[in-house]
Amino acid sequence: MTDTEFADLKHKAAELDHELKHQAAEAKLEGEKKLHELKRAAETRHEEDQAAAAEKADDLKAKAESAKAAAHEKLDHLKAEASQKLDEAKLKAAEFKQDAAEKFDELKVQAAEKLDELKKKASETLSKLKKDNQA
Repeated sequence: MTDTEFADLKHKAAELDHELKHQAAEAKLEGEKKLHELKRAAETRHEEDQAAAAEKADDLKAKAESAKAAAHEKLDHLKAEASQKLDEAKLKAAEFKQDAAEKFDELKVQAAEKLDELKKKASETLSKLKKDNQA
């Protein structure tokens, strides 16, 4: 091998070394670029997931509020119904009490009449007995 051939080989080796370093730098740059793209994609996905989770949480909160409002409305309706039924029952009880008082008064009058009749009969019987005794 001559000096020229050796110099040519040395020169080719230097060119290959330079080319390999350049390719390595490009590969490194490409890898960093891909890594940056992956990080950005992951961040975007994370932000989208967070937004979706927040939206779902808001939906659940809205549904819970809606259910709470519906339950409160139903409770108010049931309270109103119960109050109305209680008022109706009180009115019925007052009517029954009035009817019972009227019937009781009627029975007192009937009893007083019966008692007067019995007193009259007893008086008549007593008078008759006295007449019979005097005779």
